[in-house]
Amino acid sequence: MEFKQNQVLQEFDRISNLINEFYHEIALKQGLSDSAYEILQAILVLGEGCTQTEIYKYCYLNKQTVNSSVNKLRENDLIDFTKGTGREIYIHFTKTGKELVNEKILPIEQAENDVFEEMTKEEQKEIIRLMNKYLDNFKAKVSNIINE
Repeated sequence: MEFKQNQVLQEFDRISNLINEFYHEIALKQGLSDSAYEILQAILVLGEGCTQTEIYKYCYLNKQTVNSSVNKLRENDLIDFTKGTGREIYIHFTKTGKELVNEKILPIEQAENDVFEEMTKEEQKEIIRLMNKYLDNFKAKVSNIINE
């Protein structure tokens, strides 16, 4: 089998993997699992009172991962639940959770936000435009392959 990958795509894949690995290192250094970090970060961004559904849609983690991680975070007294209407449950930080997020997650998220803010508005729009274009086109091509 002969395959020659586009050199720019190789670099794109490498950078994407480096970003994922960097987030993994951050979570480890902060004493958190990847999913715990992502969920606490999601609650920080989405705001307290968000639901598990909002979290898994924001993080693109599967429902089971979010559910088990949320339950573990609750067992560790980092989050708590309040009952909403029907089956909805709203997630809130506990005092311990707020302290952890303020100490270990907020500074990282602020640094990432600062890096993005240092880009011009045009650069910000362009990076999003190109990533969306790549993802949309990749999904379409793969859809054609797996649906043939």
